[in-house]
Amino acid sequence: MAAGVEDKEYVAGSTWTTRRSFFTYAGWAIFLGTTLAFVAKMFSFTGFFFPKVLFEPSKKFPVGYPADFPDHSVVTIKARRVFVERDGNDFIAISMICQHLGCAVHWTEEKGVFECPCHGSKYYRDGVNFAGPAPRPLYHFEMHVSDEGKLIVDTSQIVERDTVLTI
Repeated sequence: MAAGVEDKEYVAGSTWTTRRSFFTYAGWAIFLGTTLAFVAKMFSFTGFFFPKVLFEPSKKFPVGYPADFPDHSVVTIKARRVFVERDGNDFIAISMICQHLGCAVHWTEEKGVFECPCHGSKYYRDGVNFAGPAPRPLYHFEMHVSDEGKLIVDTSQIVERDTVLTI
């Protein structure tokens, strides 16, 4: 064979010019790049060695002093989705979450009822449902007085409807 033909065979047979070797190197490059990216993510400050924790406010919180609540009133605490109701010396904490689809109910002073503006559920002042699609009454939460004299609501403790805090 001629000298030029031998040179072409050598060039065609080199490790960088065959199709098989190109895809082999490309596959290894992709594999190593992916592995390095995974290891870098694992050891970075946002990797899975560090928990992804979201802040959740405490389920026990103060709502104020008993004197802050007028007699025979329903006070809305929107930030905590709770109504605090006072009748004389009796206090109760009622959930604002409608038992139908989780909407926020509001207190209507003129009618003396809690109403869901979305789907029409209505609740008496004690949280018992009487109209609309809500299947059960509003939740009542545990209340107690702190050492400082503040009313504390614990939304992690659901109590019976007849449970009241008397001061």
